Amino acid sequence: MKNYLALKASAGSGKTFALTVRYITLLLFDAKPNEILTLTFTNKAANEMSERIYHTLLSLGDDEAYLNAIIEQSGKSKSEILSLKPKLLNTYLNSELAIYTIDKFINKILREFCGYLGINDDFDIKEDNTDELSLKFLQSLDLKSFDRFVEFFLYENKKFNSLFDMFKNLIEHNETFQTIEIEQGLIDVQKEQVLKYAFKMKEFIVNSNASNSGKNSVEFDDFETLLKKGKTWLTKESVYDFSYFKKVANETLESYFQALKIELKNYYKLRSTYSLNHLLELYQRFYEFRKGYLKNKNYLEFNDISNLVYELLGHTIDKDFLYFRLDSKFSHLLIDEFQDTSLLQYRILEPIIQEIVSGDVGEFKTFFYVGDTKQSIYRFRGGKRELFDYVSTQNSLVEVEALHTNYRSCETIVNYVNELFLQLPNYEYYEQHSIKKGGFVKVLEDEALQEEEPFKNVAKIIAELLKQGVHPNDIAVLTYTNSDVLALYTYLTQKFTEIKITTEMTSRLINQENVKAVINAIKYLYFNEEIYKENCHAILGLPPLKPMNLNIDLIHNNLRHIVKYVATQLDVMDENVIKLIELCGHYEHIVDFVYEIDHLDATMVNKEQSGIQILTIFKSKGLEFDTVLLLDRVKRKNSDKSTLLFEYDEVNLKNVYYKIASLEEHDEHYKEALEKEKRLSFEDEINILYVALTRAKHNLFVFKKPKSSVFDLLNMQPMSKGNLVIKEIKATQAPKIQKVNYIPLQLGKQEAPIAQNKKSEHYSLHSKYFGLATHYCLEMMHEFSLTSLSHAMQVTKSQYGNYLNSTDFVQIEQRIQKLLENDLFMDMVKESNFSKEQAIVYKDEVKIIDLLVEKEEAYIIFDYKTTKDELHEHVQQVTQYKKAIQNITQCSSIKGYILYLNETDTKVKAV
Repeated sequence: MKNYLALKASAGSGKTFALTVRYITLLLFDAKPNEILTLTFTNKAANEMSERIYHTLLSLGDDEAYLNAIIEQSGKSKSEILSLKPKLLNTYLNSELAIYTIDKFINKILREFCGYLGINDDFDIKEDNTDELSLKFLQSLDLKSFDRFVEFFLYENKKFNSLFDMFKNLIEHNETFQTIEIEQGLIDVQKEQVLKYAFKMKEFIVNSNASNSGKNSVEFDDFETLLKKGKTWLTKESVYDFSYFKKVANETLESYFQALKIELKNYYKLRSTYSLNHLLELYQRFYEFRKGYLKNKNYLEFNDISNLVYELLGHTIDKDFLYFRLDSKFSHLLIDEFQDTSLLQYRILEPIIQEIVSGDVGEFKTFFYVGDTKQSIYRFRGGKRELFDYVSTQNSLVEVEALHTNYRSCETIVNYVNELFLQLPNYEYYEQHSIKKGGFVKVLEDEALQEEEPFKNVAKIIAELLKQGVHPNDIAVLTYTNSDVLALYTYLTQKFTEIKITTEMTSRLINQENVKAVINAIKYLYFNEEIYKENCHAILGLPPLKPMNLNIDLIHNNLRHIVKYVATQLDVMDENVIKLIELCGHYEHIVDFVYEIDHLDATMVNKEQSGIQILTIFKSKGLEFDTVLLLDRVKRKNSDKSTLLFEYDEVNLKNVYYKIASLEEHDEHYKEALEKEKRLSFEDEINILYVALTRAKHNLFVFKKPKSSVFDLLNMQPMSKGNLVIKEIKATQAPKIQKVNYIPLQLGKQEAPIAQNKKSEHYSLHSKYFGLATHYCLEMMHEFSLTSLSHAMQVTKSQYGNYLNSTDFVQIEQRIQKLLENDLFMDMVKESNFSKEQAIVYKDEVKIIDLLVEKEEAYIIFDYKTTKDELHEHVQQVTQYKKAIQNITQCSSIKGYILYLNETDTKVKAV
């Protein structure tokens, strides 16, 4: 195994396979799981990585591809690896894993060391309420500072909200900016200098025999008119280059022109610097105010977390001390999707990378990162693909390898993608090979995409596919925007009423139609304003002026009950409304709800993965589908309206520019930076196309507009290759499996282990952590109350946030709430003394009792279970606990109960 390796893995080339093999090989070399820091970019990817490693260990030896790759990397024999399988599995299952999203890892660092920055460790993570924040900020300003703000808006002709967009942009970049104080009056002086030579040119041309067009070109009396009239000729290198001046040009006119160009260049430089420094001055005031505001409100945005951790590393705490104080000292680092790493994330990880690569030669340390610069499509979020090559060039020990085999797509698709991308100049692309024969590609020139009914041909192709036997579950439609997803979803659900159609998109929960209807109905009840009722009816497709028959006391009813009542009466209850009900805990009462709900940043629930799927290209990254229909960009891409341009030299900020019209004509450095940005934006578009064209396994359909098509970037023409692949769906009978008697290794003296064959078939690593987190939350509750539960949930999220997602924690809280609503349980623990996670020793065996209650000279034993399965082993376990307590206490009144904490209720089973 190469200790330091960067792997360039094109689409479908086995990136996850390589990471899994690497991880298991490290385990074979006695690396501990808590020393293997594995970073991904999404919760889904982190969970899938944990599960993939677990299931690969569980079935090690069944899959020849995995086994052979592990043999090659480890240098160990097949028999040696298989003999270590039980040990590896046991180690993995009984260790704290260090598999995180990169955001969660950084969050973990901040929560452990936030005291050094004066921040509470129970801070929330949410988006700024920009309206409230900006208002509070303006109220904090003295008169002089307020005047500076007004001056900026007027001088720059900017809208108020755009200023805060610029502030957020500066916060995200987290760079140190040097400012230069420039008086506004200097700009007016410089304008006069420009006009001095401009008027000389005007006088020369007006008094010459220049054409009327030439004389009209110098019809200006002030600076602004000069820029308008000189829009063309001011960009020329010489007066001889402008046709209207050419016949009257001489050395005198040329000298005026060159002097004018110099003064104009000085003006633009001064004007841009003044605007930038004015903005940075205001930003520094905002930055300091916001820091205190967030501390008082006890919340942070995701960007704040990275910024603060970087501050910890750079200024507050010695980086060696910080990383030494983490839960474990990481000796191995694995990073997935490295092309999406931001510059700030890299700077936080850099000390670990350097410590591993430059550490003691005698220690076993490894660094492995994998990704594909062609799939870098998140530059707008800060992803910096240049880092992939930069890290390998900065660390000479890191070797770079590329994978050239596509295991996902059929040969026809792979060859077509090769044809499109190999022709691109200055684009890093390695020819890919496929191991799957066949496949189908069709590019259609679709005029309908530019008409009133843009998706009619898409529906026609889907109908043909279904008719030929393609299953709806095997079809995915990819679009460019979320608005296209929703429009297409509405259209197809009307066309195919009998077929399930699902979407996978990132959209705010409050924008989902049923949720929006409920919110408007509640606002109508609260404010008694007709507009909210009409909004609700319009969303539900009901006629205007229809009465709304809702009758509920908003003041004295629980908020969750109000939402549930309204949703039930409107008949709109679905998984998104259920999520809204779950999130009602964020609001103390109805007043908070109606005034704050519009700022809720939660996303829609999209659980179903069956039927025809519609999703954006961005959401499709990392996924694969049998048949893909790829749609052209229906609307033109929005132009870049950002005010600031950041220019980087590899990983260091080279310059930041304040964008001004025509600045590129008078500032070479700005022109170069602008051209560099355009090249990067062009590569972004190419990468998006690459991701889109590599999702299909068997069949690919591309719908291309005749004009202004995004596919013109690849010179794509209408074509058809190969034959449509239709998967055969065969009903198969499950083979009979002979029962194998397995005697587990006796590795300890806890209680008698439950036989492996009787475990629920749904058991997984995720289930294990879900159960552990539920037990931990119950252990952290000081009393059995909702208040204590709320506090315990915060601690549990901090402890298990790296292994479970937000939905899991909602389920845990709901299950424990059901326990607190169980009258039988609450009556037994009422006015009692109890111990949680009570350890006892009985017959030389250590036993842990979840909850031991002492009440009225009797003992009650409770054992929590989060599984749906009610097994005989559970009864045996509690029976043993009863015998142990009776023997230890000599008490004859011992009761035992199993508490099955289910999703819908708590079942109390007496033993």
